[in-house]
Amino acid sequence: MDAKNKGEYMDDIRKEYEELRNEYIDSQKDKSFVSLAKARAKKPRVDWQAVQITRPSFLGTRVFKDFDLNLVLHYIDWDPFFSTW
Repeated sequence: MDAKNKGEYMDDIRKEYEELRNEYIDSQKDKSFVSLAKARAKKPRVDWQAVQITRPSFLGTRVFKDFDLNLVLHYIDWDPFFSTW
């Protein structure tokens, strides 16, 4: 980094981050939060002995050889691929 421009650049970054901090703090003012004790008191209570959990028929990785991708082509969301590419 050029020593002549370093100070100005650092000041700009500090100002930008200060603005971001202030915007974030302002966005939090409209939210209502509860205390940790109240949140813990309202946690869901699950009786795991009474819950019927179905065991999956297969665990792990399954490989499909000679699978026609045209069968699933219309289910593929290409947006994440193109946004990163």
